[in-house]
Amino acid sequence: MTFNDALGARWRVWRVETPAARAHLMDASFRNGWLVFEREDGVERRRLAQVPEDWASLSPARLAQLCSVAAPVAPLASRSTAATERFPAPRRPDPVLRDR
Repeated sequence: MTFNDALGARWRVWRVETPAARAHLMDASFRNGWLVFEREDGVERRRLAQVPEDWASLSPARLAQLCSVAAPVAPLASRSTAATERFPAPRRPDPVLRDR
């Protein structure tokens, strides 16, 4: 499902269901699933834990309101970069210099 926000940016929205086997690992507010809002250009992504039952039939204006209060999430590229910074690849040993 797609909509435009007040500034004209185009967003996609979908619901994520939490698998029952993983629910205990999740933050309590996300155990019953959440909505994902993602700008079509991939610049921004947000999450909304309080999913309205009728979210799929809401007007674009109401979806834009929900998007505006949804929590920002780091883009996938930033998350992988952040993980690399926290857990850098091991350094390779310097080559051993040999005597001639």
